[in-house]
Amino acid sequence: MSVEKVVNVLATTLYSVSGYRVSVRRAFAKSCAEHGCSGLPVSREALFNLAKDFVSRYYELLCISEKSGRLNPSFKALARLYLYLYGGVWGIAAGSRVKKSTLRDFRSLTSALEKCVEPWAKLSYPRWLYEEVAELLPSGEAFKLLEGMNRRVYWVRVNTLKMDLDKALKALSEEGVVFEVVKEIPFLAKVTYAKKPLRLLKLFKEGVIVPQDKASVLVVLALKPEPGMFIYDYAAAPGVKASLIMQLTENRARLVAVDASPRRLEAMRELLKLYGVEGSRVIPVLADSTKISLEKQADVALVDAPCSSSGAVAKDPAIKVFLRSKEVVYGFKRVQVEMLYNALKHVPTVVYATCSILPEEGEEVVEEVLSRGVESRVVDAGIPASRGYAKYSVWNFVHRTMPHVDMCEGFFIARFEA
Repeated sequence: MSVEKVVNVLATTLYSVSGYRVSVRRAFAKSCAEHGCSGLPVSREALFNLAKDFVSRYYELLCISEKSGRLNPSFKALARLYLYLYGGVWGIAAGSRVKKSTLRDFRSLTSALEKCVEPWAKLSYPRWLYEEVAELLPSGEAFKLLEGMNRRVYWVRVNTLKMDLDKALKALSEEGVVFEVVKEIPFLAKVTYAKKPLRLLKLFKEGVIVPQDKASVLVVLALKPEPGMFIYDYAAAPGVKASLIMQLTENRARLVAVDASPRRLEAMRELLKLYGVEGSRVIPVLADSTKISLEKQADVALVDAPCSSSGAVAKDPAIKVFLRSKEVVYGFKRVQVEMLYNALKHVPTVVYATCSILPEEGEEVVEEVLSRGVESRVVDAGIPASRGYAKYSVWNFVHRTMPHVDMCEGFFIARFEA
């Protein structure tokens, strides 16, 4: 019975991800509320990781199902198939009932497993996404990049607004965390081991340690914030990058934080307070960043635009499911172009960034905005990251973080200067 309960939890999680476009964490919480996640052969934390892996293997499981002759499998059938194939890795025996149901539902399973060997299926990504990236990178590099995105690397930033760097690193070690400090970015550390989830650490709860990916940090470094600067932050919520701007300027910059969501702005206020940001120096503005016209010209602006989040799959594999159709990418691209163009009308120095490995949300946005005759030009941001895709004219001036090389999320970063 407990294995069937696991099947139900997994199936409902995937149903919520697919039907309501929510993160795996939210979908899993909803599933546990419905089915209960206690009394199972694994802990709740282990079950959550199991659910993440199940969702991550969505396209692999669909391929196996299709090659087995079943074109529209139920979520429960996919969950049983997953446990049949991978349950043992997680210490969950599939059980005779699951095995019997799986072999009945997928009659040509052995043959299907032999057929689902194409890279997109093995890595479990939408076929269109793999094929597009493969056209942009040298032979074999696309496989390495997407394989790298399937592995989560945890980064934390020491918030020097709350504690001295050396003292914080010592305290982090004392909490049972093993980490490697980045030489070029001393306040950033890659976590290699932790006794318990980072969110349960005292330093995390106090805002001393901030979970922030290396790529996200590089975006702010490309902005080159300095004390006394007046800065616009378009689409600022939830505020992690804004807090780093204030950290790097020792709370001596002035920041206008624009976002279109009242709820996210309120959450940002609370987050900045936790992180020790001087509230009087941050002005939250509820507005549409594609249209807002701000009177005072800023020194620099950050356009961290909403995107497909294709570069953040490791953090939330639900993103893979959201990307079933490429149409969603074009919807984001339209917003990104208007946000960047609007920012460049008001500020000559702008950093544009998206958490995406796709050129439609990076190089193509930059080229389209430049074609509109803006006065600013793209310049080298001077950060330790790879160049853009060589297919595009701006490739040598923009940056991309490559998950398999930089051990972080896949970001696109471009700096404009007049």
